[in-house]
Amino acid sequence: MLCLPQKKERIIHLENDSKIFVAFKRSFTQQLDKLVLRILSRGMAGANEHVAPGPSLAEVLDQTRVNRRKTILYNLVAPGQHRIWLETPFGEIRCLVKVRLAPLPSAPLLLFHHGFAEIPYTSTWKQLLPPSTPFPAHTVAVQAPYHNSYREPFASGFSSTQHIYQMFAGSLRIYELLQEQFEANRAAFTVASGLSWGGITSLLYEGFFRRARATIPMFASPNLALVMTDGADLIGRTLPMSRTEMDALFNFTPVCDQGDKERIFPVMGEDDLFFRFERHAMVYSPERLLAVPSAHVAAVRRTRRQIRRHVLDVLDWAARNPR
Repeated sequence: MLCLPQKKERIIHLENDSKIFVAFKRSFTQQLDKLVLRILSRGMAGANEHVAPGPSLAEVLDQTRVNRRKTILYNLVAPGQHRIWLETPFGEIRCLVKVRLAPLPSAPLLLFHHGFAEIPYTSTWKQLLPPSTPFPAHTVAVQAPYHNSYREPFASGFSSTQHIYQMFAGSLRIYELLQEQFEANRAAFTVASGLSWGGITSLLYEGFFRRARATIPMFASPNLALVMTDGADLIGRTLPMSRTEMDALFNFTPVCDQGDKERIFPVMGEDDLFFRFERHAMVYSPERLLAVPSAHVAAVRRTRRQIRRHVLDVLDWAARNPR
């Protein structure tokens, strides 16, 4: 005779199985974070990552300009992919943007920036904002300098401290240009957002310009130095300079503190091994922070519905809170 377990025992078994599955999923996604950290480290190993002190990020930004003669400005508010040409201390740089329009010209503008070495630059943007799903804002995916191939972010972007700054500075000038063009074309306001490296970019946009109605950094914080040192510790890599020197060069918290924290609505992963929750979340207002049960690499794929809801809520907040 088959003897079935009692109902209470079956519930306990199911609860235990569920806990085991959650623990396995968390372990797997964190192992994926570690794997990608190792790949990124290997890609950067051949580059001269840091040079003697030179121009600051603010100085590189000041020396970066949009070539308005070569860039077709009126095209930027039309759907499709467009080129933006930058004049920089390192010569001319071509970047791309991909535009998707809302039905109404007066809809707000949502700027979205990809993560470091994300090729193509529209990958996360398409996951988070699929073209098949209507969205109540114009959305633009922004490509950072040195992101035309898998090798370029490492070989060019990390060839010096100033090249790292140039990646940020180029994107910031593109954010500025797009906001200018769309709002001149009746867009109600602008919200800046981005994933990981792009999240830092969006925070820098608030810190330097203070023009967006709201900022949504996803799985990011201003402290890139801490990401670098924590990542090196995790994979047993020796960095070429001290933590104090790293902090002076790549902790952008002082810049971002110039912005309005009440306009920053971050998303962070509780299991993130890049931007560790317990080491980065304190820079944000807790009541504006969305914490999701996710590691870093698979974050948007696993939590895109929650993030999308968060973005919609922020757009609604921004509509009611002009600067």
